[in-house]
Amino acid sequence: MNNTALEQDSVVQKSCINCNEIIAVESRFCKHCGSSQTTTDENTATGGWTNIKHAALLFGVDVVICCVASFIDVFKTLLWSVVFDVLLAVVALAFFCDNWKKNMVILRWPQFSVLKLLGYGGAAVLASLAVSFCVHWLNQALFSKEFYYYGFYAHQKYAAALMIFFVAVMPALFEELAYRGYLLQNLLGVADKNQAIFITSFLFAILHLSLLSLFWLIPFALLLGYVRVKEKTLWYGVFMHFCFNLTVCIVELWRYS
Repeated sequence: MNNTALEQDSVVQKSCINCNEIIAVESRFCKHCGSSQTTTDENTATGGWTNIKHAALLFGVDVVICCVASFIDVFKTLLWSVVFDVLLAVVALAFFCDNWKKNMVILRWPQFSVLKLLGYGGAAVLASLAVSFCVHWLNQALFSKEFYYYGFYAHQKYAAALMIFFVAVMPALFEELAYRGYLLQNLLGVADKNQAIFITSFLFAILHLSLLSLFWLIPFALLLGYVRVKEKTLWYGVFMHFCFNLTVCIVELWRYS
């Protein structure tokens, strides 16, 4: 191995402070012994424990709201659905803006690319079509019935517009602000990149309170988390999330209206 290769390896790798095994330089925990790679002073300076508590609080508030909306019959109306959607949006904004200086960086869009945007959007559309087909088949095979969003709005004026706004627009913006924005940004301060993405994705999937949907929610959330970290911006993920949910809406409008 030449000197250049050795210098490159020294840049991307380091020794664990506990067991001296070689690990990636950005690792916060050793993959061999599991020990933290930051000192007590560093953890205090970055507010690691505070980050965890705030992330848990966001998730806890969201879970309570979603459980009330899903499991208490009196709240299963369009009016209450709108109220809960707005409440979730307010919670997402409040947490995101609570540490604005830290979070504002991911609202920038460095090296914007139309081709990249179209590529991510196209991948989301194809994934949505595949998921829609699978979910439709599973509902018929397992439950002999089907759930669809349009039925919730069908008797309202401007039903299609309402469905698109509350199913595609609001989740794409505010779920990304909350989970790939605030929550992932917090966890990146106390965990490795891959760990933070996985934890965020798992919590996002659980929040939807649907065991059947976990098979696609977790992979989709992992993809959104990966894109958010790779591109260093929230907006590609917002566009992907919007395209995914909009495709679901269009498929339902074509199938049921």
